[in-house]
Amino acid sequence: NRTIIVNESASVVKTEIRPQIINLDQLPIPDRTLIDYSKYHAYVGHAGVKHSVAIQATRGCPYTCFYCDIYKTSPVHRRRSAETIFDEVKMLSDIGIKRFEFIDDIFNVHKKDFMRFFELILKNNLNLSFYFPTGLKGDLLNKDMIDIMVEAGSIGINLSLEHAAKRMQEVMRKRLNVDILRDNLEYISQKHPHVMLTLNAMHGFPTETQEEAMQTLEFIMGIKWIDFPYLHNVRVFPGTELERFALESGVSREDIEQSQDMSYHQTAPTMPFDPKFTFDIRLRFLKDYVLNRNRLLHILPYQLQEFDEDELSQRYNSYFPGNRIKTLDDLLKLVKIDRSEIKPDNAFNEERVRVTEITTKLENIFPRKNKKKGSLRIMLLDLSTYFTNETTTGEYDVLEPPFGLMVLLTYINREFGDRIDGKIFKSRIDFDNMDDLGKIVEEFRPDVIGIRAMTFYKELFQDVTSYLRKQNIAVPIIAGGPHPTGSYNDVLEDGNVDIAVLSEGEITFSRIIEIILSKDEELLDQNILREIKGIAFSRLNNRIKNTIET
Repeated sequence: NRTIIVNESASVVKTEIRPQIINLDQLPIPDRTLIDYSKYHAYVGHAGVKHSVAIQATRGCPYTCFYCDIYKTSPVHRRRSAETIFDEVKMLSDIGIKRFEFIDDIFNVHKKDFMRFFELILKNNLNLSFYFPTGLKGDLLNKDMIDIMVEAGSIGINLSLEHAAKRMQEVMRKRLNVDILRDNLEYISQKHPHVMLTLNAMHGFPTETQEEAMQTLEFIMGIKWIDFPYLHNVRVFPGTELERFALESGVSREDIEQSQDMSYHQTAPTMPFDPKFTFDIRLRFLKDYVLNRNRLLHILPYQLQEFDEDELSQRYNSYFPGNRIKTLDDLLKLVKIDRSEIKPDNAFNEERVRVTEITTKLENIFPRKNKKKGSLRIMLLDLSTYFTNETTTGEYDVLEPPFGLMVLLTYINREFGDRIDGKIFKSRIDFDNMDDLGKIVEEFRPDVIGIRAMTFYKELFQDVTSYLRKQNIAVPIIAGGPHPTGSYNDVLEDGNVDIAVLSEGEITFSRIIEIILSKDEELLDQNILREIKGIAFSRLNNRIKNTIET
């Protein structure tokens, strides 16, 4: 049963990947009192709306697309039962929550379970709105599936094309049936025009030709009408197969590094095209489709039924970095549309979805439990939002509750009860600069710090870990999330982070906490860390002892 050391270099030890959780129904329902939803509901989240609550129905992905394997710490697609998902949704809807976003990798892989969930919603006459900002595969849908999900309240449907060229589909290993996707897009837009339909496409993969790039643009242009089409420039992340493919195709590592902090609308040096070609593609996409007057006259009345103007303005602002379009009025002025031309039949009213006294209502579902004196204090930081005063690179600026850390803390609370005292803090919401963070650390006095880090925010992550160490914070810092998973060598290099969690965060982090509770000062010992599956650590870290040598 000894843990296998998968990789050991002169400095970094990577242990065997932890086996995937098989039965997701055994995981506890996330404790929604671990954050203050009244703060988050004032902001637009990833689903493009406020007042929503995230639900996770599946984990992992059955596909092997080469551009997103940084997220595949769970290579097998696992599902919660439709009944378990429904029970969670029903519990939250009973206190007045109306909007639910599914954050799954792929929610609709299993047709029977997919249909069963919506059948339960209809059978129980729940009047809810569902959003799928990331997780539906467009060629797996059919008309029956589309009809039942829309009848049950699905309002936001996001489908991914990535690329319309058959060769690129093979290169990416997505192998999407583009013709079926086109049929489904047209069916939704024509039969269910009130559904907010989003399509994701990408431009600038290594080896992509100009002719292939035009196929993707023409695919989008040929559909009437997609509410929110996106044509993102490809960004190559370290640690992915896309990076390896880019390097093999002649892209330099220097260009990859240079492009890391660029936004999806910027032309990275990794792109295979002349910048003018990319500029022309983007100009035509924006001018002839996004700002097409006939399209806007058709879709805006429906959009004004489903979104408030803050939400809608946020959506359109994302197309125009530099804040040229800040409000709906700015958009209408640009395309010369009068408000009288887009008057909806039933304008959206935010009070329909606002949950009054949400904190009190959630505490009735998830009663607070007292912690005993001397409990291990665990500080969990979510660094997936820039500080207010920082200049971003124009990325779509949304603010999402730290769902992953809620799931993590719910799990370890179940495992360790009053032996631990964990709290979650998110950048911008709970601390909006380093001084704020310093005050929180001083007041909470953590024994362990866990950080969730995403690649796009890696500089913020580096700044925070550096700041904590400069404040003489010597407690273990444990990092998880897409950035440590894909770039654990870089994360461990400066010595600020002690452990990178690479797989099955709940179980792996719980194992670390178990050792801290039982061994205390012996935690940071190489001999002990080597026995923990699913982590990486640096042998050169001066806080990690090596009893073998001593």
